Amino acid sequence: MVPVLLAMWLLLPTPMSSDCGDVTQKRKYAYNFINPRITAFDAELAPFFLSFGKIYQDFFKSQGEIYEVDNAREWQQRYCEQAKLEDIRYIVYSASVYELEDLRAVIDNPNATMNMLGGMLSANTWARYMVRHRCRETVDYLILAKRCEPHVVAPADPWQPLRRDVRAMQTLIAEVHERFLRTESHYIRLRYAFQAIRLAHYMQDYEQTLQLVEYYMPKIDNDPSIVEYWIMGHEAGAMQALGRLPEAAYRYSRVFDKCPGKRQSAFRSFRIETDAQWDSTLVLCRNNHQRATLYALRAHGDNARLVPEMERIYEYDPKHNALEMLLVKEMQALENILLANSLKPDAATDDEQVARKRAGERVIALQGLVRKWLKQDKLQHPALWKVAQGYLEILAGNYYFAERTLAAAEEMIDRKDKALQEQLEVCRLVLRIMMMETIGRAEETELADMKNDFEYYAAYPDFPRLINDKLRVAYIAQGDEGKAYLMQYNLRQLRANPDLDIIDDLLAVCRKKNPSVYEKSLITRKDGTTIKSDLAEIKASFLLGQGLPEAAMKAIRLIPEEDWDNYGQFNPFVRRFKDCVSDCRMPDSLTTYNRGEMIMRLLDMEFDARAAASPDDAAAKYFALGEAYYNMSYFGPAWKTTDLFRSSTSAYTAFYSKGRTVFAQPGFPLGNYENFNMEPAMRFFDLAARTARSPEIQAAATYMNAKCERNLSYVQDRVRTYAYFDILKRGYSDTEFYKRVIAECRDFQAYVLK
Repeated sequence: MVPVLLAMWLLLPTPMSSDCGDVTQKRKYAYNFINPRITAFDAELAPFFLSFGKIYQDFFKSQGEIYEVDNAREWQQRYCEQAKLEDIRYIVYSASVYELEDLRAVIDNPNATMNMLGGMLSANTWARYMVRHRCRETVDYLILAKRCEPHVVAPADPWQPLRRDVRAMQTLIAEVHERFLRTESHYIRLRYAFQAIRLAHYMQDYEQTLQLVEYYMPKIDNDPSIVEYWIMGHEAGAMQALGRLPEAAYRYSRVFDKCPGKRQSAFRSFRIETDAQWDSTLVLCRNNHQRATLYALRAHGDNARLVPEMERIYEYDPKHNALEMLLVKEMQALENILLANSLKPDAATDDEQVARKRAGERVIALQGLVRKWLKQDKLQHPALWKVAQGYLEILAGNYYFAERTLAAAEEMIDRKDKALQEQLEVCRLVLRIMMMETIGRAEETELADMKNDFEYYAAYPDFPRLINDKLRVAYIAQGDEGKAYLMQYNLRQLRANPDLDIIDDLLAVCRKKNPSVYEKSLITRKDGTTIKSDLAEIKASFLLGQGLPEAAMKAIRLIPEEDWDNYGQFNPFVRRFKDCVSDCRMPDSLTTYNRGEMIMRLLDMEFDARAAASPDDAAAKYFALGEAYYNMSYFGPAWKTTDLFRSSTSAYTAFYSKGRTVFAQPGFPLGNYENFNMEPAMRFFDLAARTARSPEIQAAATYMNAKCERNLSYVQDRVRTYAYFDILKRGYSDTEFYKRVIAECRDFQAYVLK
């Protein structure tokens, strides 16, 4: 009796509640070639206006760092320029109350020495100065400031509710008042006033906060100090809490402009809600610079009309620092939209089309502004504006004019301004890349050499992306689909969703006798070999899944035969009673084949079937071929032979998407192809049934075609048909195979009994 396969349908995977769609995160097409160091004239202001990449995260100091350094530097300037800055910072921010009390004891004892202090203070240059000059008032203040500090900091655990000890804080305010009255130094009095005002503010006693400001500030006669702006910030906060928004906004703008250490707090707190409040705030300004600063703050809003705001700033103060940073801010925004305008691979969404249209209008308006102001010659840094003009022309696609403008900018740049010189060269490189329309051997060589030839290449991580994206677009336009693919994706992604045109295009590159430098970089693996064998393996696998073993054999022969084992071992010829697609146990004695050997066996089996001496021998071989192709499909245990990745949810998704074969999958931007192809298996099962004389073989082949028929209904969103079940029922009910099927297959049982 000819061996036959008696199998049951593999249970369909548990369906998902819904089709989640494409879960692959799409890359954002945006580039950043603006160098933040062109704003180095005010590095502490720039972060509030500009967007900087990760490579510049250490270029600007944090607000906490600025605050501490500025505070320590002012102590140094007022008391002891010989004291080291880090020593002052230690005493102000790290020393404990106990250390400071020991320091005071040494100051009070004429016989004491610094060695009695021990620890960090004994060698501290500021501590030595204060002992030598008996600065008791200063140490008394520092001790009280240490006692105030716990009441004005956020809790260590952010999940804990904020509880202020109002009674203790009010007691400290009273103590500060006492000390203020008996302190001689106006500078120390100013700092005492700050402690009292800060405590009242953190108590949320805003009326008292303003009363303390009104009381203390007229009684202090000191040189200008950053502490005055700290106090102004608390005054502004109290005014804002009491609804006095114009007065608060004006003070916040002053703090923002003059006090880097509190700039972030002032920036976040600045608030104007109505036009009337804005007008009232402007009235409070005492000069045009202050008015310009107000407009600079308003220009930073998400809905700001930047060009009109810049015009008002220029009207009041053409040399205002924020003006140049707003220019660069707008350039960065336009760069993100326009530079990728022709490089993004997908069609623009409706939102993107609207954004591009608006960006086009914005770049024209900004170009007009820049040209007008350059002619008026009132700008603080005209060379920067000339470089900006050239870059805006690049963003607008006016490459000819951009070349001329950047050449003019070169004549204007001071040789000492290395940052702007670098920016000019970066703009020129971007222009060179964007001007390339076709990519030939010379252009590929030039682009490949840029990494080594261009001095600033490594400092701008977006250059490789820009080059790759430009190459992809150019390659697609000139028909080099394979090279275009590798500009964006890799071979593993190609395995997941093979494209024969791309594979053949890349194979042609691999066969070139003298590829370009860039082509070599695309097709060469780490070990020095090309990707030719990988491409051939992908092509052979896909063609095999389509039931084309001859074409698959032609592809696999592109791989040296000694390397065939490197691409896996398989056996689709295992006969199973039940279907299995994962964790399928194999006999220990099972012979496995590399893909080339397996394709040859399939071809030999088909030749032997045609040359068989008896119909049943031929039918048995045709049946085995049908089993092999069935097992290599999505529904069989040897699916890895023809596919890289199998998702258990794909069949369910395919059913509700009308026969789709490519599915969204994380890690595969072009999707994952599933081999649902039942045609090769059905063709050989049909040949087996028509060739055989044995009813047993005919019955088995008919049943396997019924399974294929059912598989197709699972993935093609169509009403299931039972043509082969009907043939099995009507024509083979007296066979042994039929008896086993009716006993084992509940699906067939239900059909027979309906």
